Amino acid sequence: MPALTADRSPDRLVAELERLIGVDWPTVWAGVPEDAEKRARWCAGFDWRPLWAEAGLRVRTALGGRLYLASAAPGGPVTRVDHTVWSARARDTDENALVTALAEDRWTACLTALRGLLGNPGRNATWDAADFPELPGPGAWPDARWRTDHQDPYRVAVWRFQVPQAPVFELRMTLGAKARQGPVPANARIGLVCHDPDHVESRRQARRG
Repeated sequence: MPALTADRSPDRLVAELERLIGVDWPTVWAGVPEDAEKRARWCAGFDWRPLWAEAGLRVRTALGGRLYLASAAPGGPVTRVDHTVWSARARDTDENALVTALAEDRWTACLTALRGLLGNPGRNATWDAADFPELPGPGAWPDARWRTDHQDPYRVAVWRFQVPQAPVFELRMTLGAKARQGPVPANARIGLVCHDPDHVESRRQARRG
């Protein structure tokens, strides 16, 4: 059987997001204090517990979830906040179909739950869609050729709001089951990402410039 490495229910995902929506996002985007004592107080203001700092900060939420606050340098601005909702690894390629089916089921449940909270996403597409949306932030999939070769991200849904400093919310599913040399054991993941809207816009302008 595949190894289930993260398993947050759709209800838990919604509960985490309800708390995240009320976060003081300008303070988050401004960056995490470098001093450990100040960092602990800063986290306490969000009801988070700091875990470890490396290429950003990992924290534990009041609901038991884990968030990764990404920044390019210690004390620098936070560009996104990642939350792994579900993940599973296949032992070999024979389990890839099962992992894909499990991921699809959980994706559908998570997307349905988020629609109840955020409404319909502005964009919702699979890897092979002709109108696949431009990914928020720098992303790990630089172009359509990569997406075609690797089928990653496999699915993505994006919500944008007009509230100043409100995150761009992205639900992303990856399978990690295909590489240029052929199929590999699936390492599937569904994650929620909260992107700094200013960083998203600056990256978009840089790509178009």
